[in-house]
Amino acid sequence: MRIDLIEFAPVSIPRLERFTIARGSSDVAENVFVAVHSGSLVGNGCGAPTEVTGETTRTALAALQTFVRALRGFTFDHPRQVADQMDKILPGNPSAKAGVDIAVHDLAAQAAGVPLYRFLGGTKDRMPTDMTIGIMPSPDAVERARRWVQQGFRSLKVKVGRDPKADLERLRAIRAAVGPAIELRVDGNQGYTWGQALSFARASRDLNVAFFEQPVSKEDWEGMRILSESSPIPIMADEMVLAAEDAKKVRWANCAKAVNLKLMKHGGIARTVDVNTICESAGYPTMVGCMGEPQLSIAAGLHFALAHPNVRWLDLDSHFNLAKDPTSGLRFEDGNLIAPSGPGLGIHVEL
Repeated sequence: MRIDLIEFAPVSIPRLERFTIARGSSDVAENVFVAVHSGSLVGNGCGAPTEVTGETTRTALAALQTFVRALRGFTFDHPRQVADQMDKILPGNPSAKAGVDIAVHDLAAQAAGVPLYRFLGGTKDRMPTDMTIGIMPSPDAVERARRWVQQGFRSLKVKVGRDPKADLERLRAIRAAVGPAIELRVDGNQGYTWGQALSFARASRDLNVAFFEQPVSKEDWEGMRILSESSPIPIMADEMVLAAEDAKKVRWANCAKAVNLKLMKHGGIARTVDVNTICESAGYPTMVGCMGEPQLSIAAGLHFALAHPNVRWLDLDSHFNLAKDPTSGLRFEDGNLIAPSGPGLGIHVEL
């Protein structure tokens, strides 16, 4: 295939409600939409630059402008060749690269006439996802937990990391409200010290929490090691794993029991395959998560997960909290996120 043209446009998408985590709050999801043209086909992708990826919308746009010039006329047999070429052109800029990489995978699967998950080697078309509950007063969190369970979600991710006492109270209230059959996951977003995190984990051991995600700073390798060895709840690494080399370091330092993969922080599908491969070889199950993203890139994450058995969990829920998602095509039934059956991503884009 040949890249004839790359187009991109930044889009600010309002959230239905403010989303609050340990490190801040957001009312808008900032994304950059990408379209890659090859002959009569158009592949669509999306990047979500954030503090986690080390980008801003401005820097992502600058990177994409570089790719527009440098990739025009580039020919490839497999999407990975485009990922390799982007790494030669520019270091870093993972969400900008993810936008192009997702679009190129969409193109390749369209050309093959199959859904992307089948192009990647998968067979199933659906997988359960959780719904995330941000930091808020306990009564509000309980109301949302009940609402999401009524809508079919069988797992909930609870954000913590600001006030251990209030966080534990909120988690207990949610468990009491939804009962023992609903899986609970906890995400600290780097908000705690390792001592706070360990105390929190020990105090919540009776709540049957599946895992405790990135409780401390991504720089606190020793804290993550202590937690990984001492916490009664399995520790998952997130912000500290951006590239395959980071996953190796986590294993060498024994800093986690699982890893959260995100297409935006790794640089797209091809590079997420690399990180997942390292995790699988290290015995780490993975989860596929997201930033503040629309259905377009959420679908890319789902297609990737469906093709990789090492992915045990999904946290692909951000599109449920967007007021005006310009993309569509995903379905949610009985707790499962369902991939479109059409070729490529199968997502309709209307900007």
